[in-house]
Amino acid sequence: MMPKALKVKAVLFDLGNTLVYQEPYEAFQRILQANSVFKSIKEIREAFEKGNKECEAERRALLPPREFYVQLNVTILKHLGITRSVRRLAGEIDRQWFNFSKVHVYSDVKDSLRRLKQMRLKLGVVTDGYELDIEQILPRAGLEKFFDVCVGADTTGKRKPEPEAFKYALKQLDVKPGEAIFVGDKLEQDYLAAQKVGMKAVLIQREGKPVAGVKVITSLKEIFDVL
Repeated sequence: MMPKALKVKAVLFDLGNTLVYQEPYEAFQRILQANSVFKSIKEIREAFEKGNKECEAERRALLPPREFYVQLNVTILKHLGITRSVRRLAGEIDRQWFNFSKVHVYSDVKDSLRRLKQMRLKLGVVTDGYELDIEQILPRAGLEKFFDVCVGADTTGKRKPEPEAFKYALKQLDVKPGEAIFVGDKLEQDYLAAQKVGMKAVLIQREGKPVAGVKVITSLKEIFDVL
């Protein structure tokens, strides 16, 4: 008797805080210190929150990555009360970012991805980051060989929760929405957005926070119970 064929043909993932994570406040602080500017983590966190909120419109407009990050850095620096040589320092932060910000891989990721590949499933990344971010992050994380497609916000010109990035990835993989699972850490941008496209969605919450009516896993190893 032939084994039952898997209905799932592809598993797609968000990137940041799903497969990998960075420590942006600490990295920002280290770069400032290297440029003789000293601010606390608390000050930097608060400035980040304000800066990200102010630059959301520009983020949605999808400026070129270098232009966007420099603009974001300028906004954060202003919220830190830094007024001298702001544009120069903002550019320096952008240039030095990956020299100071280590990419961490969650401990459950590599073994899970290897097992999924052994099952002959197609794998992909759909992230709100830019293609340039993906190119920087995956090799540093040792994940560059796992994925059959990687989609950044600038690949289609649309960010999640808009459907274009999901649809593009599915087309590249040659799978139907109902044949794919999407795993991400954000309810609206990942879980609900993937469901609207017709994909099966899973919300990963490593701290184990339940969400009513939502399929939640606390480790990527639990994805095999969903297939």
